[in-house]
Amino acid sequence: MSMGEQRGKIQILVSTYNGEKYLAEQLDSLLKQTHSHFFITIRDDGSSDRTTAIIREYVSHYPHKIEAFYEKNVGVIASFFELLTNHVHKDTDYVCFCDQDDVWMPDKLERGIHSLSIHPGGIPMMYLTPTLMVDHTLEPLNCWPPVPKKGPSFFNALVENIAVGATIMINRPAIDLMQRKMPSPQNIVMHDWWAYLVVSAFGKVIYDEKPSIYYRQHQHNVVGGQQGFVDKWTKKWNSYKKYRAQKILWTQAKEFERCWGDLLPGELREGLQHFLLSGRSLARRTRYALTTPLYRQSKVDNLVFRLMMIRGDILK
Repeated sequence: MSMGEQRGKIQILVSTYNGEKYLAEQLDSLLKQTHSHFFITIRDDGSSDRTTAIIREYVSHYPHKIEAFYEKNVGVIASFFELLTNHVHKDTDYVCFCDQDDVWMPDKLERGIHSLSIHPGGIPMMYLTPTLMVDHTLEPLNCWPPVPKKGPSFFNALVENIAVGATIMINRPAIDLMQRKMPSPQNIVMHDWWAYLVVSAFGKVIYDEKPSIYYRQHQHNVVGGQQGFVDKWTKKWNSYKKYRAQKILWTQAKEFERCWGDLLPGELREGLQHFLLSGRSLARRTRYALTTPLYRQSKVDNLVFRLMMIRGDILK
């Protein structure tokens, strides 16, 4: 690894909204990173509590390390896309997404840059890890999500997200790629899932099994992890109802086709088009569910996913 790669500039994109309770602790964990060549860009999404006052305090103490933009409320997905579209510096080599209420492990950036820089340049790449879920006082609960045993791929990304946004690091080719075609936020599930789709389609996804953040669970999480057995199945059932009512996987895949369909490699384009076929009979849905290359990571999820396809809960 060359010294230039070791010193690569990482830009940390933070979206905040009414995050006064834990924001200072989050920012402190960024400032304590062992890899020191980083810059923090915060976009506040129209907070009405003390969040902006906390941000201004940090900007005044660390003007060489932190900048902030105070903008109107557009929601978490659009806020991260605003950051990625309008606020990435020209000399940035890597980008991380950051939430407002977690705590990063001190070597998070160092580990990410090391993993990405040992691969050849020019390929869009994403590095991601699981999280160590903790309660509001940072007491450990468990690791989440489970290690993806079948590995990352575009055929997984179409129906499941293994990328927790705050663990992600993407390299410059991946940044440039994502900036070329921005989706309509209302048609996608989450910014991190979209990143997983784009990079798995056109580049390489690197998974590190060791957690890199303390992922805080509290009642105000936008998207939370899963704790016990009951919590896990309650979340799965709610997620199932949402998939059925909104066909969100199909809608997101359709948006991906709109943005990237023409540029996809043949096998991936064929897989996407088969998934998006509408108006299948029960017999055809059954045949597709049993032969599709699309997969989820756990055996139970895979079975439920195929049953949902046959029932017509996912496909249109």
